[in-house]
Amino acid sequence: MNKLRILCLHGFTSNGTMHALQIRSLTDALSKDFDFLFPDGPHNVDMSQQGSENSSTKLWTEYVKANSTSGHRAWWFARDDPANSETGTYEGLERSLGYLGDYMKKEAPIHAVWGFSQGACFAGLLTALLSPGLKDHPLRKHLPSNQGPPSAGVFISGFKARFPQYGSIYAQGIDVPTLTIIGEKDDAVPSEKSEALMKICREPSALRHAGGHEIPGSPEHQATIIKFLRENVHAQNRESL
Repeated sequence: MNKLRILCLHGFTSNGTMHALQIRSLTDALSKDFDFLFPDGPHNVDMSQQGSENSSTKLWTEYVKANSTSGHRAWWFARDDPANSETGTYEGLERSLGYLGDYMKKEAPIHAVWGFSQGACFAGLLTALLSPGLKDHPLRKHLPSNQGPPSAGVFISGFKARFPQYGSIYAQGIDVPTLTIIGEKDDAVPSEKSEALMKICREPSALRHAGGHEIPGSPEHQATIIKFLRENVHAQNRESL
């Protein structure tokens, strides 16, 4: 039997294998109906430029090395304009869009998107770009023309792209059911940034947890995520199974 496909986008300095490890209990619980896809971001991250002397960074670097072969990856690098703190660019975004466009062609169809941190920002951008109203957006050319909007999106510790040139992507909102997951003690992505992303979603749901910059793993939180995916992805695509 065919399974529904969920595209899962990892966070900055992680990779697809590591992200799969982080949500293994969830994917195991849903393995009957869903395939979870875990691409690596196409950009390598030099950890010596990421505060490698920090103890938590050292532990993360060792953990990634011990459990995967892809190294530290990213979907882009945020580059601020030194002359204006309000402007800048996501260096490498178009390359990542092209890379994911090819990946989506190979793995089609994609029924839902999921992302953590930088991956959640990217998942929001993808979901918006795949809407019919943005078919003429200049960045839409990187994505498959026959890939419609996903049935749902899950954004964990997500945020909107912060530079003004990306604002047009959000102009029509995100018009699919979404679940925004927010950590009350998240010091990497403050709750107001995730809430700003949630505000442009037309059918938003929220899951708040007491943790920080992490994917909540308690049975209660996982049950909420599973319920959301079953109701908004599985139920909407029964005929394709």
